[in-house]
Amino acid sequence: MSSSSLKIFNSIEELARSTEESIILSMGMFDGVHCGHQKVLNHAIKIAGQEKSKAIAFTFPEHPASFLRPESAPSLLMDKNQKADFLIKSGMDGVVLRTFDKEFADIEARHFPAFLTARLPSLTGLCVGENFRFGKGRCGDQNFLKKMGKEVGLSVYVVSSKLFSNSPISSSRIREFLKIGKMREVNEMLGWDYIASGIAVRGKGLGKELGFPTINLVWNPEAKPAYGVYVGYFTDHKTEQTKFAVANYGMRPTVEKNAESPLLEVHILDELDSQIGSEGSQISMTLNYFLRPEKKFDSIEDLRSQISMDLKEAKELR
Repeated sequence: MSSSSLKIFNSIEELARSTEESIILSMGMFDGVHCGHQKVLNHAIKIAGQEKSKAIAFTFPEHPASFLRPESAPSLLMDKNQKADFLIKSGMDGVVLRTFDKEFADIEARHFPAFLTARLPSLTGLCVGENFRFGKGRCGDQNFLKKMGKEVGLSVYVVSSKLFSNSPISSSRIREFLKIGKMREVNEMLGWDYIASGIAVRGKGLGKELGFPTINLVWNPEAKPAYGVYVGYFTDHKTEQTKFAVANYGMRPTVEKNAESPLLEVHILDELDSQIGSEGSQISMTLNYFLRPEKKFDSIEDLRSQISMDLKEAKELR
């Protein structure tokens, strides 16, 4: 979906100026737009359809903890643009990316629904997850939201958590699985295949010298997956080709002593088109399987031997 089709607002006031149609606001951090979030969003979309309203996601570009306690703010699974894109693709009519600041942090829970309706007169309902907290000190819960919402004429819809392995799916659980390479669990909780994306860059040619040419992506997300070898599907968005591939993600300790940032080095396992993954191309790769952690080998020959074993194992996963 092109960015021009996105309906993104920086505040509820900006949203209010753009439409007089009634609004169902789905509220949350929505980091990862995982299966639990999608359950909340889908309910908002359903209610909006029944009421001939617009379903809008209200979220923050950065985690509120980055303002309240920056020393312990969680690393995010998505940047704000990727999150907005996913929210629109999930079926929302628009997204409010409102910076979490002192004004917002100081709103007392009892005043929160009135704060929203004063700025968005066409707001008719709120849709939240069962663990939603709001107001100064996060002291407001779903029951208090229903009570305060009723006082200002807002319907409040609370959606139960989606479970995985008998526990609620959460962004923090996904981060924990991601950093140890448990991609089956990550992807099942997300409801979509975790993906690395960016612009292809020129490498040093070592992969080609070893007999395993690579397409390279400098990729440094906040919440990083484990360094190591992955199997998934590589896409060149310029040529619209998708290929089965294996990739190493990490700092390349065998061949580089002082790497500045992690690199995703992708080796295509399907028949290779010479145009795929050329320098400057927009590329992406899903991380479906984690083969092994990154390690430093004693020699280039040991590295070459391990890569051969990795490729054999990868092909068996297809």
